[in-house]
Amino acid sequence: MTLDPEYVDAADQNPPPERLGSGVEFESPNGKLDPVIDRRVRATIASQSMLSTLEIKLLGLAPGRAELELARRADLCQQHGFIHAGAITTLVDSACGFAALTVFPLDRDVLTVDFSVSLVAPATQEKFIAVGSVLRNGRTLTTCRGEVFGVAADGSRKVVALMQATMMAVTTLSD
Repeated sequence: MTLDPEYVDAADQNPPPERLGSGVEFESPNGKLDPVIDRRVRATIASQSMLSTLEIKLLGLAPGRAELELARRADLCQQHGFIHAGAITTLVDSACGFAALTVFPLDRDVLTVDFSVSLVAPATQEKFIAVGSVLRNGRTLTTCRGEVFGVAADGSRKVVALMQATMMAVTTLSD
């Protein structure tokens, strides 16, 4: 197993065995994602105009995990040339929300009720990969962790943002 040299979580004593699209390792304790849930999450992503406006792409799903990508664009930069915190926050909040949705019952939707973001390095890279993971899934509230990795043109990675989020399972609001 290879961990990002920029970020090693001391809490991850048992490294996860599976990799999704970006090479970030994913733990899949329940095996592969149920195809019904997979289709549901993908349809939810496709229906969100904010994500399509930002051109955020889905890289992978697993039980309790979601991975999204945002490419660098000049219109997403702030005055210093870094990708705006709002775009990075949208990316990682969405990854956490979709990770939570993978473990919710089919009669529940997801809403973010709280989050804290730490922008730990300037977002200067060519693309950004957000990995959302469920830390604790409760009946109503689910706690997630999100990490955003900036990926340079040479493939090197650097953590640029970290999120802790609380997601709420609500009665299905959409079809």
